[in-house]
Amino acid sequence: MNFPVSCTALSILFTLGVACAAAGAEEASDDGPRILKVDEKTPKLEVRYSQIGFRDTLIFYTFDDEQAVLKLQFGNRDKTFPLSGTIYLFDDDVTAEGLKKWLNNQHSDGLFPEVPEPTKTLKIPAKFCQVTSHELIDRSKQPFGEYENYDVKFEVDDYNDMMHVKLQGFTGATKVHVKTK
Repeated sequence: MNFPVSCTALSILFTLGVACAAAGAEEASDDGPRILKVDEKTPKLEVRYSQIGFRDTLIFYTFDDEQAVLKLQFGNRDKTFPLSGTIYLFDDDVTAEGLKKWLNNQHSDGLFPEVPEPTKTLKIPAKFCQVTSHELIDRSKQPFGEYENYDVKFEVDDYNDMMHVKLQGFTGATKVHVKTK
């Protein structure tokens, strides 16, 4: 083999080797999907009241170590209690304090101007979030109307989007207030 051909061959091999090493390093730094598991230690924020009275019930589960928030929203327009789920993923450098400020802005007056923004928002398909039962607790008269107050039980099934997140299934209960007048 002559000298220019062998230099070219070595150059190509070297370039391929560097490219493969870089690709391997990139894969190794990717931790794969974030694992989200709701248990009794998971911080939970329930919101069902606004300045104009009862609203859709919101439950926020915060995963500080995974820089993620799961939001469940229960409709309060009627007794079907439609349930939807959304997962918000944030950059790895977002702190627990940053997540708390973001949470506050999702349901209140937006007190914090500088909050982290999610890098990815994943809507959970409806078949993974189901209301399993509801029971009338009582009726109440509020400044903005009359309401039937329900205890609502729900189930969230295992959900995996194959790239970003694996949510382990869980069950829970909350209160939902349906306006009657």
